[in-house]
Amino acid sequence: MNRVQISRQTFRGMLLLLSFWLLSTLCLSAAESPPNIVLIVSDDQGYKDLGCFGSQELITPHLDRLAKEGAKLTNFYVTWPACTPSRGSLLTGRYPQRNGVYDMIRNEAPDYGYKYKPEEYDVTFERIGGMDVRETLLPRLLKQAGYVSGIYGKWDLGVHKRFLPLARGFDDFYGFSNTGIDYFTHERYGVPSMFRDNRPTEEDKGTYCTYLFQREAVRFVKENHQKPFFLYLPFNAPHGASSLDPRIRGGAQAPEKYKKMYPHLKDTLVTKDKTGRYEFRETPKGPVIRQGVSPSKRRLEYVASITCMDDAIGEVLDMLDEYKIADNTIVVFFSDNGGGGGSDNSPLTGKKGMMFEGGIRVPCLVRYPKKIKAGTVNEGLLTS
Repeated sequence: MNRVQISRQTFRGMLLLLSFWLLSTLCLSAAESPPNIVLIVSDDQGYKDLGCFGSQELITPHLDRLAKEGAKLTNFYVTWPACTPSRGSLLTGRYPQRNGVYDMIRNEAPDYGYKYKPEEYDVTFERIGGMDVRETLLPRLLKQAGYVSGIYGKWDLGVHKRFLPLARGFDDFYGFSNTGIDYFTHERYGVPSMFRDNRPTEEDKGTYCTYLFQREAVRFVKENHQKPFFLYLPFNAPHGASSLDPRIRGGAQAPEKYKKMYPHLKDTLVTKDKTGRYEFRETPKGPVIRQGVSPSKRRLEYVASITCMDDAIGEVLDMLDEYKIADNTIVVFFSDNGGGGGSDNSPLTGKKGMMFEGGIRVPCLVRYPKKIKAGTVNEGLLTS
């Protein structure tokens, strides 16, 4: 019991999610530099979908490097088996039932052609668009401690200006504000969704979004390596694409370069049946066969998107080495919830959207050379 409690306090301290730690940073001696923080979140990644978590299939050398140089947390839980509430807890340090974000934020966006009616919203007016503005988020507290903060990727805590990252304590933002997008068009069911700070932008339309988030993260480190910084890098990989194309919708997307790294998986579609419709069923021995997509193709896009994300993470780690700040940087990686379609959550039961362990127990890695011994495996109960 004592080991679990100590582990939880230590980990939350490293994440700076407790205000006591933040207050203590204000009292640091002039000779002691506060650590930089790099918080990396993948989207719907399965518990086993990492080489260092036992996968013989996934190619993830840079995340495996993090595990070797830091700690692997094998009993790590998020607060909710879905994107928005999990991220809300991460940035507030409060459970969904406390911060008010206990469901997906819909924002009147089309969802497979369906538009929610006003009476279907079970939240107050101020909450319809995002995280309650009365909630204090991590970057605001870090700003008081002298940090500069940037977020590049999936925000998912509100689309209106008062809810966007710059209004919540971040200094720089490039990414999308809703639940999911097409990886190449950056649209959510046909609606352009990318932002540069508070302004919608289509300047990079057509470029694979993981490359864009990598580009912005590297730029941020280059510009801010001489001061304490908080880099929040919430990738959308390997979340399903929010595309109107039934051959894509619901599955991840990946560049051809990375799909070629998995030749045992076939990049094929399910043939149409006699009615001209694509098959749509769930088999007792395998994953869901979605509209026009074979299980093999869904898995291929999924794993390839993770390997692409891994390369992007490697670029960020290389930048920390280049500027000789790796030893004074806390790097944290985990998935926002359990894996969905195309994932491997074994040996856990359940998946995204379920309160079984497959929905809330996720892979997690932490590296901080000053405090964490390389190759540590922590089996204590830990949570975001």
